[in-house]
Amino acid sequence: MYNSPVLYDQSETIKEKLSFNDKRKKHLIIYDQKAAGDVKQALTAHSQEELDYEPFEIEDAIKLQDLRTLLYSQKMGTHLYIASNWDHAATVFAEATEAGFTEDEIQTVIYGPKRRYIYCMKCYHTSEISDGDEVQCARCDAYMEVGPFFSKVRKGYIGYPFIPN
Repeated sequence: MYNSPVLYDQSETIKEKLSFNDKRKKHLIIYDQKAAGDVKQALTAHSQEELDYEPFEIEDAIKLQDLRTLLYSQKMGTHLYIASNWDHAATVFAEATEAGFTEDEIQTVIYGPKRRYIYCMKCYHTSEISDGDEVQCARCDAYMEVGPFFSKVRKGYIGYPFIPN
């Protein structure tokens, strides 16, 4: 059974800075206003003179139809770079995996805080959490220990209920 990649706070696609993959011929860069300066700097600093890239700046409200058209029109082997805040990056990441991009073909730079989710084993609800090893479920108020791995099926870290002292 194949599970599509999911963007999460410890994802291997998240990098600190944009770094172009020289093994790929085509590059698609999707970014928002906060990342515009860094994207331009990365493009000018790149040593390859004939870098085949297509920039796409997203506005506050992403036009999903335009994004889908752009992603589905890419040639096989295109490397995708996402430089944005968490909400935009998660939307673009989900659409890209739907269009057939793999985790090896995506590089993500997040501007601002990353989001973290937990899946409660008591009420089967996923909720956003802050950093920490022990949290309380937002729906059923159960105390949970945050598991060590991320479930791509449940789209969150597994939360193991416990009784507090």
